[in-house]
Amino acid sequence: MEPRRGPQWLILRKKYLLAILGLLLFLLTLRVLSGALAPEPEIAPEQLLAEALEKTATSKSFRYRVEARLGRDDVLSRVEGERQAPDRIHIKGTMYNNPVEFIQVGDTTYMRDLWTKKWLTMEGNRLAQSELFVAEFNPLGFLKFKDALGVRYRGKEKLKEGQMLVLECQPLLDNSYLELKYTDYYCKLWIEPKDHRIRQVVLEAKEPGNITGLSVGLKLWDFDREMNINPPV
Repeated sequence: MEPRRGPQWLILRKKYLLAILGLLLFLLTLRVLSGALAPEPEIAPEQLLAEALEKTATSKSFRYRVEARLGRDDVLSRVEGERQAPDRIHIKGTMYNNPVEFIQVGDTTYMRDLWTKKWLTMEGNRLAQSELFVAEFNPLGFLKFKDALGVRYRGKEKLKEGQMLVLECQPLLDNSYLELKYTDYYCKLWIEPKDHRIRQVVLEAKEPGNITGLSVGLKLWDFDREMNINPPV
């Protein structure tokens, strides 16, 4: 015959169950926050940044979405594009509140007329090489760094494509026009852990006087995919 267990035993059992439940909740919380608490990657942040910049820049093709703002509110451009090495580009979107569409093939630029919708041809005009249109035609031009100071690993963050490694730095851009106009650059990069390609970038710069200046947001996808960028018919 089992001995009767009094109230003290019931209290101890309740405390035991509560302790087990608390431990399970703690482990579940750690699992949910594993991205934020992730350890640093096996390579140094500076090496990871250099590898990510090189692998992204040498991709045979990619698609992108870029938005450039002046200050906090004024949208300079918002375009989607695709690039195929070595010299084929197609972009479509808005620049200075006007709809635009360009195709660049070699040394020839094709621009869709805003009113007639017909294609205009500009021979020997390489807008993609212009420092003024670096955001729209060559967004990776923002990732041409002379140097990058204070490279820091910020853990992992989740994008639509999955968990990404996050780096921050203060870059020195290799762009004479932007160098003269803006100072104090800040860059945040989201990097694919598997292939170390850059999936997303935020670049901010200030004008003299610590005034908020240029802000660029860039997303990249479809690396090395087959693309069909040809002159318009």
